[in-house]
Amino acid sequence: MFFSTARTAASRAAIARRTYATKQAGESFPEESFNSSIWRNTVIAVAAGALWLRFDNSSEDNKHLFTKWIEGLMTSSEKMDSLSNEALAQAEKLAEYRLIAQDAQRAPIYRMRYPEGFERASPRGLIAGQQADLSDLKVRTD
Repeated sequence: MFFSTARTAASRAAIARRTYATKQAGESFPEESFNSSIWRNTVIAVAAGALWLRFDNSSEDNKHLFTKWIEGLMTSSEKMDSLSNEALAQAEKLAEYRLIAQDAQRAPIYRMRYPEGFERASPRGLIAGQQADLSDLKVRTD
């Protein structure tokens, strides 16, 4: 209870010290109307801008100011043509690669029909130099 009355007394004292609003303003306020200088300057600036945009014929090609500004920000047609040609060349390379890749086939694997023929061959019928040494060869039968 003591703390709440102390806070209330402190807040009342702070409110009582705020005398700056009543000293300067008083009871009279400045008149508010559209005759102030900010409204006058705004109307003059808008009218000058509208007249300048309407009567701006300083260029030979008779393009509007905003059109010239946008053209200045755009990329030139020569640059865009070169970029398009580069993209087309890259797409052509990719298409050729895809054609090659989709037609690719694995190398065929040749298997003997009867691999046990290696073991049944007669070593006496061999001519020197016409046969490879197959002594360490392991034949898969799967």
